[in-house]
Amino acid sequence: MRFVQSPLAWSALKNDIQRKTQRLVPEGIGLRLTFNLRDYSEGLPGLFWRNFYGPPFVRMFGERLGALPAECRQNLGDDIVLVQPYELPTEAGTESGMAREREFISLLGPECFYDHEHHTLPTRRPVLEALGQPLH
Repeated sequence: MRFVQSPLAWSALKNDIQRKTQRLVPEGIGLRLTFNLRDYSEGLPGLFWRNFYGPPFVRMFGERLGALPAECRQNLGDDIVLVQPYELPTEAGTESGMAREREFISLLGPECFYDHEHHTLPTRRPVLEALGQPLH
């Protein structure tokens, strides 16, 4: 994150990332692959096995991060927080893994995440900055 100056990073299995970031939509007589969000400025597509949140996301979540179980949240310094909803990446997509993701999203604020059921964008987004200045 520091090297590429990104406020967000994930670690997950490929199929979990694809399931949360893309979908097929009807187009003509076929289907077209589309992205749920263009980038993190539009919010978050979901929770993954490991979620590394930088300053804009830490500010956006605020005190809500403290509501997560302590064993699933780790402060890594420099305003970077690791959130890991389950122990293994293979738990993603399982009934218990999805229940844990829903629980964490509820605690962090569902308005910060893409709604996969209704295909709606997050209504709460991070305030991003470049060289200390907010981006507009």
